[in-house]
Amino acid sequence: MKLGSCIIKVILACSLVLTAPVQAKWTQATGQAKIVDNNLAKAREDAIEQAISYATLKTGAHFSSEQTVSNGQLVNDSFTLSRNVQSQQVEMVSELVEDGYITVNIRIDMIEPFEQACQASELKASILVPQASIKDRSQLRYGNLGLFEQNLSEQLAQVIEANSSSSFTHLHANERLDVDQTLVDVRGYRLPSWLGEITDSQYILLPEIIDISPEPSTRTFGLWENDPMRVFQFKLSLFHAISGEKVWSKQYSKSAEWEFSLQQTVNSNSDQFWRSEYGAMISTVLLDASQDIDQALNCRPLLGQVIAKQANRIILNIGRRNGIRVGDTLQLVLQQNMPDRLDNMRAVAGKSKATITIDQVTEESATAVLKGLSASLNIQINDLAIKL
Repeated sequence: MKLGSCIIKVILACSLVLTAPVQAKWTQATGQAKIVDNNLAKAREDAIEQAISYATLKTGAHFSSEQTVSNGQLVNDSFTLSRNVQSQQVEMVSELVEDGYITVNIRIDMIEPFEQACQASELKASILVPQASIKDRSQLRYGNLGLFEQNLSEQLAQVIEANSSSSFTHLHANERLDVDQTLVDVRGYRLPSWLGEITDSQYILLPEIIDISPEPSTRTFGLWENDPMRVFQFKLSLFHAISGEKVWSKQYSKSAEWEFSLQQTVNSNSDQFWRSEYGAMISTVLLDASQDIDQALNCRPLLGQVIAKQANRIILNIGRRNGIRVGDTLQLVLQQNMPDRLDNMRAVAGKSKATITIDQVTEESATAVLKGLSASLNIQINDLAIKL
């Protein structure tokens, strides 16, 4: 190979993406430009443009460098910068003119695109909502809130039903799951799959009341006693019903005035309670939680399961409430269970060429006919279905 005719083209591409998944944020940057022909306005414009470029660099950009080398010598060197953000508002913080240069310090509102935008889906997952657990039941005596765990789960389910775009609920507020809350936070802990199977739910949401204790009351000018503040510390853990794995968890903590006497019996299912400052604060927390659950489920595919099979007809545990319609095409995925090192069964998906077209739909189930002898033989109960 002759070095004289050898041209080595090196393409270096590096990506610096420091954007956070937020819509807008303020950042500061400094720019400098030389004042030419006493044109201060032009120099100021150049300095501001440089500062905006630096701000873009701080918030997110993509660099591309292309170099061409011939006979060991650099003959071409190009560099490009593509911005992933846009500026919405620019504010001048300071300006300094000195020694023929102008230096500006600006504050800029940068609009950033979301790093990962999931396609909008009309499908909804069903979430099992059991009765909330409480860490310290003695705290219920303040207000005699005997049914607070049940009423809280009911209110949570109502908020999700009214506001969620990715889920609906299977409410079992009278049933408390026998789950050790200390195990919920253990890494790798899995819920048993039968919880989802008996309720035809895709996810299981465990609400836990951590703290609802009142704070000491205060006095204004030492004359009259103010209503005490009461804490509401609450944790939600979301588990996938098929794998049993925890897919999301978040803790919320707020406080509000407790307008009632600590010895007064308060019905936690009454309008009086939910219209009080404390009840309204809890409703706000539940709305935030519903939005957080939506974000957690937004990028997750809806997995249905085969719950019945007779000859070449199958029934799935997803239906009209999930967004399934007659004529929808679904891909069937074989599910196999493999024992792990502790002899616990783990679900593993296997390949399948079988697809089905839904021909009947109820509120929470759908039926289809398998086509082809080989497809009918391979499909079993508990196999998975994903909408194409």
